[in-house]
Amino acid sequence: MLELDAKAFRETLGLFATGVAVIATELNGRVHAMTVNAVSSLSLEPTLVLFCPGKQTRFSQLLPNAERFSINFLRYEQESVSNYFAGRQPNSPAPHFRFVTSDGIPRLEGSMASLLGTKHRVYDGGDHWLVTVHVRQLHRGLPPHRPLVFFRGEYRQLDGKGGTAAPDLVATADEPPQMYYHP
Repeated sequence: MLELDAKAFRETLGLFATGVAVIATELNGRVHAMTVNAVSSLSLEPTLVLFCPGKQTRFSQLLPNAERFSINFLRYEQESVSNYFAGRQPNSPAPHFRFVTSDGIPRLEGSMASLLGTKHRVYDGGDHWLVTVHVRQLHRGLPPHRPLVFFRGEYRQLDGKGGTAAPDLVATADEPPQMYYHP
């Protein structure tokens, strides 16, 4: 077992591949956006998702007044857009992007897909906020649908091939796993 310290915790979590998204909202006629990889589906009924901005981010300061959001899933060729909204390259010129409005919610044009919705609740999550959004509209961009992926602290691409078969755990010397299914 590894010692549980901040570095080991972060590196272990980095082994979980995630998609990359840009969250956008509009306040006082101005679009505000940030890059996140902490996005998750939460509920089918009602249709809820969550995203988790760090409490120290400028975007988090907007949460008390922001009511509508888009969650824009980035394509593999949108790494520069991700870096821009993450503030990683402040001295570089802005990449080409555009927000279009759908029912008053800014959506990142050219993204792989977008979820548009209203703030449901905000919860305390340590050094992050857990923002739940009630999804009201969906948008799917044109194919190909190849996501930008974040894994082990770096951007990656999926090769589009199917996976391989899981190992036969019963044939191992260890005790077989116990699996239970509760419908």
